[in-house]
Amino acid sequence: MLGAFKKIFNGSKKEESAEDRELKLRVATSVILLEAATADSNFSPQEQEKIIEILKSRFQMNDESVKELIDESENERKNSTDLWYFTDLINENLNNEEKYNLMELVWEVIYSDGTLDKFENYIAHKLLNMLNLDRSKFIELKLKVKNGTETA
Repeated sequence: MLGAFKKIFNGSKKEESAEDRELKLRVATSVILLEAATADSNFSPQEQEKIIEILKSRFQMNDESVKELIDESENERKNSTDLWYFTDLINENLNNEEKYNLMELVWEVIYSDGTLDKFENYIAHKLLNMLNLDRSKFIELKLKVKNGTETA
């Protein structure tokens, strides 16, 4: 699978297959979740488990595939200057409902350790703008997740 990741990020957009696009979206999703989890410089075990759970569920992946996806996503994050490339991929390939679903997952990762750090909040608001989301729906998702984690 790692070879597939390298191939899709080095290939040209003209020859990109639907499978390549799906792999890129998986990496972009993973990068965004990792960015939210590590914004406060503390990648808690709860955040890590939440990301694994989300990726396994969202993409029907096994443990080994999720580990490869996270490893590749970390590598892509290190080689990237910002989130624009990843959010642009998401904007090009997901509709608004799918982007709101992704933002809800971001809030789930952020709140998985029971706290909202100012840097996590900053990243979430940065994603709000980069994904062209409606602020009221963004706040609604935040409160939904926050209230759900408080009662759990």
